[in-house]
Amino acid sequence: MLNINWTKDYQNDFICPCCQEKSMVLLALSKSKRNLNASRFSCIKCNKSYWTEYLIPKITPDFNNPGVFWYANRRIEGFICPDSDCESRHSLDPDYKLENMYFVKIDENTQKKIFQCKTCQKRCSESINLRPNTISRLSKKDSPVRRFNWIDDLWDLRSINPNFDRRDNRCTVNFDNLTSNWFKNEAKKYIHHLCKRENSFSTIISKLNNLKPFSQYLVRNNISTFDEINRSLVINYLSQEQRIDKDKLCALREFFTLGNIGNWFNVESDIIRNEDYPKRHRGNPDPISNIVREQIEQNLYRLPDPIARMWLIGYFSAMRPSELALLKQDCLVQEGQNWKLVWHRKKTNDYHEIPITITIAKVVQQQQKYIGNLWGNEWDYLFCHYYNLSNTDPSQSNLKPIKKILPSQVRHPLSTGICTLIKALDIRDENGQPAKFTPQLLRSTRLTELFDQGHDLSVVSAWAGHKHFVTTSTYYTEVSCDLMQREAGHIHQALVNSDGNRISYESFPKSFWDNPVAHKLEVGATHINTPIYGYCGLPLDQDCHKFRACYTCRSFAATIEKLPQYINILNELRAKSVKAMSAGQEVLVEQFGRQVEQLDKIIASLQQEAA
Repeated sequence: MLNINWTKDYQNDFICPCCQEKSMVLLALSKSKRNLNASRFSCIKCNKSYWTEYLIPKITPDFNNPGVFWYANRRIEGFICPDSDCESRHSLDPDYKLENMYFVKIDENTQKKIFQCKTCQKRCSESINLRPNTISRLSKKDSPVRRFNWIDDLWDLRSINPNFDRRDNRCTVNFDNLTSNWFKNEAKKYIHHLCKRENSFSTIISKLNNLKPFSQYLVRNNISTFDEINRSLVINYLSQEQRIDKDKLCALREFFTLGNIGNWFNVESDIIRNEDYPKRHRGNPDPISNIVREQIEQNLYRLPDPIARMWLIGYFSAMRPSELALLKQDCLVQEGQNWKLVWHRKKTNDYHEIPITITIAKVVQQQQKYIGNLWGNEWDYLFCHYYNLSNTDPSQSNLKPIKKILPSQVRHPLSTGICTLIKALDIRDENGQPAKFTPQLLRSTRLTELFDQGHDLSVVSAWAGHKHFVTTSTYYTEVSCDLMQREAGHIHQALVNSDGNRISYESFPKSFWDNPVAHKLEVGATHINTPIYGYCGLPLDQDCHKFRACYTCRSFAATIEKLPQYINILNELRAKSVKAMSAGQEVLVEQFGRQVEQLDKIIASLQQEAA
């Protein structure tokens, strides 16, 4: 410090704390030779002055590069903020500073240099952890497959099952946490079996993770063989664990079952029982409300076309996210003037198809053309993943397509795009709360909407591709408040029987009140007998012996909304009765007369209700 020539060596070298520019020039030397750091400098741009002690940065040696020093609070030339949001804001506002990175410190644990963007205030380290999934993401290629070796504790599942789901980003399992070698060896057999059975990698990893708490419990209790594992030990384990969920017990029970079958070891056959499982209550899905969905659909044009097409195709078809990700380019099939979508479903391992409108067919064709222009025949799928997804800019102006399957959860383009749209437009639900979205909601929302629109349960079930109606009715037929009000409104307005008396709630079967559409009668004037409008109160599995003489049946229910039709039918029956009488057709006269009599009662009761 004693040999510093402040006038010569430090002109335009210090950074001004105010304007952040190297524009500091010597203003006055210190009068004391013992306190050279007290010299004063002035900024030629903003005219502010500072003592030298505020300008000399803290010097930090670089342990990995001897002889290299880093200066705190000094801007680094050519270093651009790596945050995608910062980059997005710069693309919208050219005056937004992007090259504004400063050195902060060196982390004591990782020895990595920490930098901070003075514009967005976010910090980053000098490098990222080079995990396999990170390498795969940055190189746009799958990471190389690690050779399988039984004795290794790190397994690459792709080397065991080459027919894996390409959406499985995680493909390795680690047995390090299974400290007991005797337990670890049997766990390896279990995982190897699951992989050969072609379970998804995410399922395999989850099941191994669910074995680890039990392995640690065995170590704490000095258990050294499978002979020491019994029902009493499992009960103690369940009582000591803070959280026992169904997945943990399922994995452990399957492990014990396969071990007994494969003669890997022997434990009690009922070591885990059904009563050990915690109660699990599954309600109906929570679909996107109509208020939120309509706002999203009205603003889809703000999103990039490929992401908007993900919504349109995924929502209309009620696809699961995994099915949308693996949808092939040849999914669109034309049969005459009609179109349909055909795709393979991973969950049920079958092919499913639904009819689609011409509009949706055009959306699929547009996406096919988009992918074809990008990569031709080099990419088999209808959709792809993207780089530079922004959390603030709905237009995703820096979006870059890459040849990768849509991911399961993290940074899913549709999820990011819709959530960004919700945030940018401040879309709120009917309770005034910010709307939430995940791609999983598309399926439940669409199926619930189909039911809400009055489609029969069989139609909704076929659209969903369910094998059993109970699956559809249990999880995808949530009755909205609007539907309840609408149904209750037109049913309770006036339901009368053939004698014109009000119908009590208890007089009709439960299926009628659960699903009035299934009991609805809608036989128009083209019918050979009298047109019939209303509801049938017979149980759905009971045969009818009235042969369409519904207006004289005790199980018939008339509704006020059909009053004009009843009046027209009454006039037609009277005309038919007169014509039959003149022709001497006494049977028809009697038949028409009974219907006229009952319709008179029905109409009188409904008119009184309307008044």
